[in-house]
Amino acid sequence: MAAAVSTSLALVGCSVSDDDGSSDPDVEKITLQTSWVPLVQFGGSYIADNKGYYEDNGVDVDIRPGGPDVDAMSAVVSGQADIGMGNADTVAHANAEGADLVIVAAGFQKNPLSLLSSPDNPITTPKDMEGKRIGVPSGDETAQEALIARNGVDASKVTTVPASFDIAPLTSGEVDGLWVFYAEQPVSYLEATGHEGTVMMTSDFGFDVYSQVYAVKRDSLTDQAKREAITGFLKGEIQGWQDYVNDPAEAVDLTVNDYAKDSGLSVENQTEQAKRQMDLLVTPDTRKLGLLQMTDEGIAKNVTSLTALGIDGVSSDMFDTSVLKDVYADGGATVADSADGTETDPS
Repeated sequence: MAAAVSTSLALVGCSVSDDDGSSDPDVEKITLQTSWVPLVQFGGSYIADNKGYYEDNGVDVDIRPGGPDVDAMSAVVSGQADIGMGNADTVAHANAEGADLVIVAAGFQKNPLSLLSSPDNPITTPKDMEGKRIGVPSGDETAQEALIARNGVDASKVTTVPASFDIAPLTSGEVDGLWVFYAEQPVSYLEATGHEGTVMMTSDFGFDVYSQVYAVKRDSLTDQAKREAITGFLKGEIQGWQDYVNDPAEAVDLTVNDYAKDSGLSVENQTEQAKRQMDLLVTPDTRKLGLLQMTDEGIAKNVTSLTALGIDGVSSDMFDTSVLKDVYADGGATVADSADGTETDPS
């Protein structure tokens, strides 16, 4: 496990219980639209829901699963959801088409888009893509083009093969590399071949795009009741992800046996995914500042990467850190490194 995170949060907004312990009838209802089908990828949310962290912070959250036919940003724009999860580029694309969404937190500090290849024919840098056949799922073409341009790769020497996220073309040798989700398909590759695949993360080569972000309508932040509800949601969400980082076993159990109980997921597979996902959640920034944080430097890098994708109108205004500042109003998080137990005080 990468690290153990402990955060002391100041209570913002209403509580779900009165002083006598009775239920508060004014709990705000929030709908969270996730970006994909139920997986341990959303384990922190499942913990927050199951352990009552949302309710403790004044909100009743309905977690709606996503999928290939679900557009989380459209759900927020239409009012079907209050908060949508996705990538910073999906938010930017929605805004370019007329939405006015703002990102209030970022779950994955590193973008999970990665290139998976065989250890016998590894691709470890973008330059290694030259002379190779690369499987590109629909929607990832622009990201590949931006990565190639940024890293001086000769695009004429890269053969693009339309693909899905299924690893079969890679294991069969039809392609030399396949664009995948960092914590998911590499696990399937290990299970299928008995060997660790070679994983090249785009975030290591200048593709800085926050993932698993939380997006809301901009005007919801100027409505006091809605803002307090979003703040309460993020407080509970962060508590859930803290528990996940400290020990993901609970998230795995909830995923396999509850939130995705009819999906045929295995504890072994989801445990391995949960372990790899730590690399996306826990970074020097979140060790210092707390989970889901967004820094000025990180936002600037996102703007640069999103602009390189050719998305119109991208600016730092698409990110709003004010709710996180409210959540961490008591001074922020202290993070104990699991290796030596030392703590970093961010103040």
